[in-house]
Amino acid sequence: MKKRIHAFALAGVLALIQPLAADAGEKIVLADLTWDEPRAVNAVLAEILTNTYGAEVSLIAADQTAIFAAMGKGDGSVDVHPAVWSGAQQSNIDRFVTSEGKVRLNAKPYDATDGFYVPKFFAEQHGIKSIEDLKKPEIAALFDINGDGRGDYWPGAPGWGVTNIYRVKGVSYGLEEFYDPIVASDALMKTQLASVEAKKTNGLLFYYWKPEALHQAFELTQLEEPAFDGFAMESKKGTPEYKADGCYNYVDPKDSPDWLKQSRITCATPPQPIYIAYSSSLEQRAPEIAAFLNKVAIEPSEVGAWIYSMTIDKKDPATVAKEWVSANPERVKSWTGK
Repeated sequence: MKKRIHAFALAGVLALIQPLAADAGEKIVLADLTWDEPRAVNAVLAEILTNTYGAEVSLIAADQTAIFAAMGKGDGSVDVHPAVWSGAQQSNIDRFVTSEGKVRLNAKPYDATDGFYVPKFFAEQHGIKSIEDLKKPEIAALFDINGDGRGDYWPGAPGWGVTNIYRVKGVSYGLEEFYDPIVASDALMKTQLASVEAKKTNGLLFYYWKPEALHQAFELTQLEEPAFDGFAMESKKGTPEYKADGCYNYVDPKDSPDWLKQSRITCATPPQPIYIAYSSSLEQRAPEIAAFLNKVAIEPSEVGAWIYSMTIDKKDPATVAKEWVSANPERVKSWTGK
């Protein structure tokens, strides 16, 4: 009888620990990107992967194309991309997700918006409301950063897919007749913005997006652009957004060395889904983790709140993640089922 009791007891213990043990000890590598949004998402994913699934989580820095290629290999060198801006990464999505099926996207992305911004005080001082208002030599000179007498603008950071898109916009709108692109880190741009806000003399023209805490830190004005009327790229054929003579025709640098000349974007970028991407190999290596990543559904307001805590309140991302997970057990359970 004692042996039977011991056997039942052991079986009960095993049943209790089995849900955690299924993917416990699995090494999960998250892509470490250079702006606050993926840092915040990575922190939340790491908190759940570590404490719910017993995974060993690490980060690795790489550019976007290298991240997709590594996820496509399925060898664990990179398992998760925390913030895929679909408009900027369409070429990688077409190849690795749609054509090859080696990368998966979570089922429910959140929408983000982006555009050209200037400090609100400067827009009001000089009556700047739209892109067209920038195309005057006397206005451009007020955006001179490096002292050469020409205006400057920030299209994004090195390695960002969206940086190329905003270079295309700069050329297509005729801005580069008066302005030079300065491709530098997000941190350097924010330092320059803080300086401009403190001095209240010159302006700063830059690409930015929502959700992001920069909008709580500074008063910014998004410049008006012509309304989006359709994608003209071949890859969009067969979709509701396709229009042969549409305002948005982007050629990826991977597809042509003359991408800047061949591209044309003369309108606002439509709201775009932001996905979590993960290697399809996880469906075999760690099926519970793969199922979790597929179900993660983040709200834009949540991302904005995480970034605010990190950048304005100066909290460590891991602390922000731990506090949010602890305060939102039902939200987390809807992703994990646990």
